[in-house]
Formats: sequence, structure tokens, C-alpha cells
Amino acid sequence: MSDEQTTALTPTRDAALARPDFPFARVARRLGIDPAGAEIALRDDDRARAAIAEASRAYLDADDARRAGRAPTTAVALDPDFPTGVGMALVGAAVLWDSRDLVPRIALRVAKDHYEDGADELSASYIAPVQESVDPGVSSQDDASAWAAQSLLVSVLQRSGSPAQADEIARDLAAHAVPIDLWRDDDPTLPDDSMSWHGGAFVGGIPPRRDERSLSYEDVHDYMNSLLADMRREREAEGEAVAD
Repeated sequence: MSDEQTTALTPTRDAALARPDFPFARVARRLGIDPAGAEIALRDDDRARAAIAEASRAYLDADDARRAGRAPTTAVALDPDFPTGVGMALVGAAVLWDSRDLVPRIALRVAKDHYEDGADELSASYIAPVQESVDPGVSSQDDASAWAAQSLLVSVLQRSGSPAQADEIARDLAAHAVPIDLWRDDDPTLPDDSMSWHGGAFVGGIPPRRDERSLSYEDVHDYMNSLLADMRREREAEGEAVAD
């Protein structure tokens, strides 16, 4: 992430935490932090980032087990929002607190889940942060995730009625010796003759969504708003239960 992006993100995080209705306890629970000390913990950037990293690793381990067909045993695997909702929440938290080390792997899995559910626009929205969080050539695993996201975009565009754009990206994959079905691998690995991620998120200026926006810092607010909506529904349900 560039210095300009980091500077732009800081007031966004400060503004989010300053909101009187910010769901500190709910976000803390999602990150494995004791809700009793949620506000103090989440205002400590280092502690929040450490929690995000730990929760992200737990998510990846649990999702590996799920994809291997093993029964869920961990708390994250038993979460009713697992895997897709948990992954989306972790991407949102990672963007808000600028803790993106595992975003490429998590966002790719979320994008795949949405594609397999037929939600092409949501899938494309999560392809963007996979690639935006990768420093080309630094990590072979991240390069593979970025190229896998690019290969998934071909399938998304083919199904969503953009064959010319899909063909343009497919040619770019072939030029870099990247398998067109790389996204189907649970743990994508580039062949030896493939090139490192070239850093261009979308060939020919292809937008990730019909409204031409990728997942941005503003989308983090959507994530927070969804948490608030869930919290309000839980409170309403609890109130109805007490009334009954």
C-alpha cells in the first residue's frame, strides 16, 4: 500500500472508531478479542493488527480443513457466517486497520465462494483487493493469488456477458504462462515458467464492477454498517424473546 493510501486510511479508521454506534464488542468477538476490553483493544492499532493476523490465520486453517472435507471443530469453522461472511469481515477489518498480509489469500477465497454462488458482481468486487494488496514479485504465493484472481475474472466476465473482455484477459494469462483455470486450485501455485504478477489489476482498464469501483476504503463503511445491522437485529430478537 502506498504512503498516500495509508494516509488516506488513517482518518477513515479514526472516524469509524469515533462513531457513537461503532460495534466495538461485535468486531472484537469476530477478531477473538475479549469484548469486555474491546474499545481499548481496537484503539490500539498494533493490538488490533495482531488480532486480525491471528484471526486470518485461523480462518485459512479452518477453510483448508473445510475444502479437504474435514468436519468443523474450531470456533471460526462453527461460526454461522463461515466461510464467506467471516472472510468478508476479515477483509474489511484488514483494510480498515491496514493489515493486508493475508488479504490476497482470504479475498480470493471469498471471490471464489461468491462466483460459485452465482454472485458475479460480488465476486469481482473481491478480486480487486486480492490484486491491490499484492506487491508484484515480493511473494510467489501472493503472485499466485493475484494471477488466480485474474483467471477467475475470465470466468466472471464470460458468465456476465463480457466475452471480449474475458478474451483479452485470457490472452494476457497465456502470454505470462498462467493456467486459465488457476483459480480452481485451493492453494494456487504458479508453474515454473510463469511470470510474476505484473501489477495491473485489470487488463485494458476493465473495471471490477459495473459501477467501475473496486473494493475501496468507503466499502469498509458498508462492512461496518452490516455489522451494525446484524447487531440491531440481534438486539431486536433478544427484546422479542424477553417480551414473549
